[in-house]
Amino acid sequence: MSWVNDLDALASAGVIDFDAPAFIRGTPPRYYGNPALQTIPSNLPQIQSQPVNDEFKSSSTPVYNPFWKKALFTGIAAAGVIFGASKLKCVKNLLKKPFNGIQNLINKFKPKKP
Repeated sequence: MSWVNDLDALASAGVIDFDAPAFIRGTPPRYYGNPALQTIPSNLPQIQSQPVNDEFKSSSTPVYNPFWKKALFTGIAAAGVIFGASKLKCVKNLLKKPFNGIQNLINKFKPKKP
Protein backbone atom coordinates (compact mmCIF):
# COMPACT_ATOMS: atom_id res chain seq x y z
CA MET A 1 0.00 0.00 0.00
CA SER A 2 1.11 3.54 -0.63
CA TRP A 3 0.52 6.68 1.39
CA VAL A 4 -2.33 7.57 -0.98
CA ASN A 5 -4.11 4.29 -0.26
CA ASP A 6 -3.49 4.70 3.45
CA LEU A 7 -5.10 8.14 3.51
CA ASP A 8 -7.99 6.93 1.35
CA ALA A 9 -8.53 4.08 3.82
CA LEU A 10 -8.65 6.61 6.68
CA ALA A 11 -11.25 8.62 4.76
CA SER A 12 -13.43 5.57 4.09
CA ALA A 13 -13.18 4.56 7.77
CA GLY A 14 -14.42 8.01 8.85
CA VAL A 15 -11.21 9.21 10.50
CA ILE A 16 -10.88 12.10 8.04
CA ASP A 17 -13.65 13.46 5.83
CA PHE A 18 -11.84 14.83 2.78
CA ASP A 19 -9.44 13.81 0.03
CA ALA A 20 -6.18 14.25 1.94
CA PRO A 21 -3.83 13.09 -0.88
CA ALA A 22 -5.34 15.62 -3.27
CA PHE A 23 -5.06 18.31 -0.60
CA ILE A 24 -1.39 17.48 0.02
CA ARG A 25 -0.56 17.49 -3.69
CA GLY A 26 -2.62 20.63 -4.39
CA THR A 27 -4.95 18.99 -6.92
CA PRO A 28 -8.76 19.05 -7.13
CA PRO A 29 -10.37 16.61 -4.70
CA ARG A 30 -11.63 13.26 -6.02
CA TYR A 31 -14.30 12.90 -3.34
CA TYR A 32 -15.86 14.58 -0.30
CA GLY A 33 -16.85 12.97 2.95
CA ASN A 34 -16.41 9.26 3.68
CA PRO A 35 -16.97 7.13 0.55
CA ALA A 36 -16.50 3.37 0.52
CA LEU A 37 -12.89 2.36 -0.19
CA GLN A 38 -13.90 0.41 -3.31
CA THR A 39 -15.51 3.47 -4.93
CA ILE A 40 -12.50 5.78 -4.52
CA PRO A 41 -10.61 6.24 -7.82
CA SER A 42 -7.04 4.99 -7.55
CA ASN A 43 -5.33 7.65 -9.65
CA LEU A 44 -4.77 11.22 -8.54
CA PRO A 45 -4.96 14.16 -10.94
CA GLN A 46 -1.66 15.60 -12.15
CA ILE A 47 0.13 17.74 -9.57
CA GLN A 48 0.33 21.48 -10.16
CA SER A 49 3.54 22.55 -11.85
CA GLN A 50 6.16 24.15 -9.65
CA PRO A 51 8.13 27.24 -10.71
CA VAL A 52 11.60 26.63 -12.08
CA ASN A 53 13.19 29.75 -10.55
CA ASP A 54 12.51 31.75 -7.45
CA GLU A 55 11.08 35.05 -8.56
CA PHE A 56 9.17 37.98 -7.18
CA LYS A 57 6.03 38.88 -9.07
CA SER A 58 4.71 42.29 -8.11
CA SER A 59 1.07 43.14 -8.45
CA SER A 60 0.09 45.41 -11.30
CA THR A 61 -1.87 47.83 -9.11
CA PRO A 62 0.16 49.91 -6.63
CA VAL A 63 -1.29 50.81 -3.25
CA TYR A 64 -2.28 54.45 -2.80
CA ASN A 65 -2.85 55.77 0.71
CA PRO A 66 -5.68 58.31 1.09
CA PHE A 67 -4.89 61.90 2.04
CA TRP A 68 -6.31 61.60 5.57
CA LYS A 69 -3.81 58.83 6.40
CA LYS A 70 -0.92 60.92 5.13
CA ALA A 71 -2.09 63.98 7.08
CA LEU A 72 -2.65 61.98 10.27
CA PHE A 73 0.80 60.38 10.07
CA THR A 74 2.42 63.77 9.39
CA GLY A 75 0.65 65.29 12.40
CA ILE A 76 1.63 62.46 14.72
CA ALA A 77 5.24 62.54 13.50
CA ALA A 78 5.45 66.34 13.92
CA ALA A 79 3.95 66.15 17.42
CA GLY A 80 6.47 63.45 18.35
CA VAL A 81 9.40 65.50 17.06
CA ILE A 82 8.21 68.64 18.87
CA PHE A 83 7.61 66.73 22.10
CA GLY A 84 11.01 65.04 21.90
CA ALA A 85 12.77 68.32 21.16
CA SER A 86 11.05 70.02 24.09
CA LYS A 87 12.63 67.50 26.45
CA LEU A 88 16.21 68.33 25.39
CA LYS A 89 18.02 71.02 27.43
CA CYS A 90 20.06 72.31 24.51
CA VAL A 91 16.87 73.01 22.54
CA LYS A 92 15.32 74.84 25.48
CA ASN A 93 18.42 77.04 25.79
CA LEU A 94 18.39 77.78 22.06
CA LEU A 95 14.78 78.87 22.28
CA LYS A 96 15.35 81.08 25.32
CA LYS A 97 18.29 82.97 23.82
CA PRO A 98 16.51 84.40 20.77
CA PHE A 99 13.52 85.49 22.84
CA ASN A 100 15.77 87.17 25.41
CA GLY A 101 17.72 88.85 22.62
CA ILE A 102 14.53 90.15 21.01
CA GLN A 103 13.29 91.48 24.36
CA ASN A 104 16.61 93.26 24.98
CA LEU A 105 16.46 94.74 21.47
CA ILE A 106 12.90 95.99 22.01
CA ASN A 107 13.81 97.43 25.42
CA LYS A 108 16.83 99.18 23.91
CA PHE A 109 14.74 101.05 21.33
CA LYS A 110 11.78 101.68 23.58
CA PRO A 111 11.52 105.32 24.55
CA LYS A 112 12.33 105.90 28.19
CA LYS A 113 9.76 107.57 30.35
CA PRO A 114 10.90 110.86 31.96
